[in-house]
Amino acid sequence: MTLSDQQVLILTQEFDPTVDPVITTLTDRGVEVVRVDLSYFPRRLTFTTSDFEERRRYLRHGDREADLDRLSAVWYRRPTAFDFGPDMPEPEQIFARKEAMQAIGGILRATDCLWVNRPDIDAIGELKPYQLEVAKRMGLRVPRTLLTNDPQEVAALLERADVPIVYKAQTGGVIHYPGAFPGGLLTSVVGEEIREHLDRVGHTMCMFQDYIEKAYEVRLTVIGDTYFPVTINSQDRDTTRVDWRGESGEQAVLPYGDYRPLPEEIVKRTQALLTELRAVYAAVDFIVTPEGEYVFLEVNPAGQFMWMQHDLGLPLGDHMADLLMRGGPFQRGEATQVGY
Repeated sequence: MTLSDQQVLILTQEFDPTVDPVITTLTDRGVEVVRVDLSYFPRRLTFTTSDFEERRRYLRHGDREADLDRLSAVWYRRPTAFDFGPDMPEPEQIFARKEAMQAIGGILRATDCLWVNRPDIDAIGELKPYQLEVAKRMGLRVPRTLLTNDPQEVAALLERADVPIVYKAQTGGVIHYPGAFPGGLLTSVVGEEIREHLDRVGHTMCMFQDYIEKAYEVRLTVIGDTYFPVTINSQDRDTTRVDWRGESGEQAVLPYGDYRPLPEEIVKRTQALLTELRAVYAAVDFIVTPEGEYVFLEVNPAGQFMWMQHDLGLPLGDHMADLLMRGGPFQRGEATQVGY
């Protein structure tokens, strides 16, 4: 396939600055990019597959069309839900949504190209309890974890705990309140106040873990077999000591540390973890203890990365463009680490 024949499909929400530099790079290289959000369906986005007369498989948005049989890759970033509009009654919307999920899910699953990452793989891979179990099987240390909606289990843990305990949301902790900016639940050390509010544990599944003493943290971005480990000196600031996401705001810059390549054993075990999760792309978080031990926290199959390109000059966008142009099938091989 020549560059002029190549198409890359990017499925993401309308505002997603992570993809913009990658689209620019691909376009400069002569690759046709079709970017759409699934919320455009059905009013602005059409899907068609047909075996009548001649085989046709495409999606169309305005004057842009993606031929699903000649895609080199699909980058499944962060698309939002189908939008059937305000005029369709709720019972019909429920039916229409189920029909669309069956058909579009099947059409996309049958599209044979490189996926970064395929949505069904992401759906399984982002399950935090599953990640932790797979990581343990691969020989990575993980924090001791309690998952429960039973307040008495939490009370018993707090009574016998020999280290501080943290509460951690499993889904990023973002809460959308009507008419307000989204709020977030950062990882936090559990204090005595929880004993007065233990009944709230019964409202949903809650995750509690050991608090791990940190020397620093590592945000690892994996694009194919290319590793970009970034050191975050989270203990240098009170705002980042427990959760480095606490340093927020447009002008905020994280307390980055010097580049430190991952030990080969950690690379090997991470490769095994991502192979098991079948992830082509991943953002992986580690704690490094004062003794130098790496502790796995989580994998985010659709984690952001462009902020590190801006802050540190890492060529993340170019490597993502390389991967999307290369296409599939993808199999993990020897990892290469890139510094800054």
